Amino acid sequence: MKKLLSIVLALILCLSAAGWAAADDMNEEANLVFYVMGDAPKDEAAVEDAINAILKEKFNATIDFQFSTWTDFNLKYNNTLISAGADLIYVANWENYGLNANNGAFLEMDGLLDTYGAELKALCGEGMLNMCRVNGELYCIPNLWPEYVCLGIKYREDLRAKYELPYPDTLENIEAYLKGIQAADPSQGLLRPTNTESASSLSIGFDTAYLLAAKYPWVAPFGMPYGLTANYDTPSEVYDYWFSDDFVTDCKMFKSWADQGFWSKSALSDTNDNEAYDNGLAVAEVAGMNPNKQISSANSFAKDHPEWESAYIAYGENTGVIYPGHATQNGTAILRSSKYPERCMMVLNYIMTDETMNRLVQCGIEGKHYELDENGFYVNLDEAFPYEGFNTWNLRVNEFKLKQPTDVALQAMFDKYAALGEKTKWPNVNIWDGFTEDYTEYSAERAAVGNVLRQYLAPLQAGLVSDVDAAVEEFRAKVTEAGLEACREGFKEQWADYCAEYNYQ
Repeated sequence: MKKLLSIVLALILCLSAAGWAAADDMNEEANLVFYVMGDAPKDEAAVEDAINAILKEKFNATIDFQFSTWTDFNLKYNNTLISAGADLIYVANWENYGLNANNGAFLEMDGLLDTYGAELKALCGEGMLNMCRVNGELYCIPNLWPEYVCLGIKYREDLRAKYELPYPDTLENIEAYLKGIQAADPSQGLLRPTNTESASSLSIGFDTAYLLAAKYPWVAPFGMPYGLTANYDTPSEVYDYWFSDDFVTDCKMFKSWADQGFWSKSALSDTNDNEAYDNGLAVAEVAGMNPNKQISSANSFAKDHPEWESAYIAYGENTGVIYPGHATQNGTAILRSSKYPERCMMVLNYIMTDETMNRLVQCGIEGKHYELDENGFYVNLDEAFPYEGFNTWNLRVNEFKLKQPTDVALQAMFDKYAALGEKTKWPNVNIWDGFTEDYTEYSAERAAVGNVLRQYLAPLQAGLVSDVDAAVEEFRAKVTEAGLEACREGFKEQWADYCAEYNYQ
C-alpha cells in the first residue's frame, strides 16, 4: 500500500510538473532558488549580483542561493527543503538521493538534458549519467571532479617518528601506535570518538567502528545495514556479522582499547570536537576521514604548528578494497516543485560548461576575491568569499577547477589510490554507493532497529560495558525483538536484484 501511495504521489507531481514546464515562458523572469549545504559566505550578495547580471541577460533568470548549516540541512532535507517550492537542490547518495528520487521529489532529467543541456550531457558522458539513474530514470547531474574519499586514519606522523612507532596501517599497528604515545606522554590525548548522531547506516552506533574497514574487505566500508555484510570480491554473497564470532572478538578489542584509556569513559555522551586533532588534543582520527580532510589538517599544521606533521593511511591500503567516490556523491537535482525546469537546465548547463561562469560561482570575482599566482595556483584575496565559498561541490568541473598548492599533494594521493583500485576485481568501481535501499515497507522496524543501535550497540563498540558476552547477547535479543528480520529480508531481496542487474557476482 505504501509503495502504491508513493507511485500515485509521484504521478500527481509529475503531471503538475508537466503543466508548470509548459508555462515556462522565457519572457517571464525566472528567480531560481538553489538550496546548498553549509554556511553562507559574507560576500554572498556581491557574488550573486555578478552571477545574476550574466544569467539575466542570457536566460532572463537569476539564482538565489539558500544556505543551511550541516545540522539543519540534515534535519530539514527530507521534509522542508524538498517541499519548499524551490528549484534546484544539492543531492548526495548519503542524503538519501535514491529514496527521495523514488518518492517523487525530483524531476526526470533526460528530456531536459537532451533539449537544454546537450553540452553538459556530452561533458558528463553516458557512464557518469547512468550511475545517477534510479530505476532507469535520471534525476541528478553529478559533479565532474573525480575524487577519492576512501576512509582511513589521519594521524600525527611527527609523533610516530619521534617515538619510533609502527605505521598505523592495521588494527594491531594502530593499537601499538596509540600505546606507544600513551607510554611516552601520558598527558597526551589519543582519540576523541563519539556516539553517532544517527544510526543512518544501521551498522554502527559508535564511530570507532569505522576502524573495521581496516580489517575486513567489505563491499560497504563499515558493513551493510542490519549487521549484514559481503566482501567486495563476492558482493552478492551476504553473510551475518552481528551474530558471528568475529563480532564478539571485535567488541572485546574495543573494550580492551577503552580499558587502556584510548578514549574518554564519557565518550557516549561527548559531543564531537571537530578541531581536537588540529589543536593537538588527539593524535589520530579514525572515523569519517578522507584525503581532503587530511589536506585540511596538513594546512592547519603548516600555519599554526609547523613542527607537527599530519599523515594519512586509507584503510583500503591494507584490505585491498579501494575505489573513488560514486557519481552521486555530490550532485544537483531539479525539484519537482520548480515552475521553471527548462530554465533550471539552461542555467545548470551554462554553469558547468562555461569556464568563466563556473569559476565565478566557485571562487568569486577575480581580482576582488582571488587571483592566480605565477604558477597558475588560486590565491585568496578576501576571506569574505573563500575557495568554493558557496559550498557548491556539486558544480565542480575538473577542467575548470582552480588548483591550490595543496592540490598537488591531494592529486598524489588520488593517483596512489587509483593505482591500487585498478587491481581490484572491479577496477575503481564503487559498488556499494550505487545501491539505493527502499525501506518503505519496513520503515517502522528500521526505526526501531536504529534505536537499539544507539542504546545497545554503541556501548559495545565504545567498549563501555562490564561484560562483553552478556552485552552482546542482550543486544542480539533487543535488535531481533525490534524487527531485525523484516529489515534483513527486505534489504537482501533488493541487494540481490541490484547485484544481478549489474552482474556483481
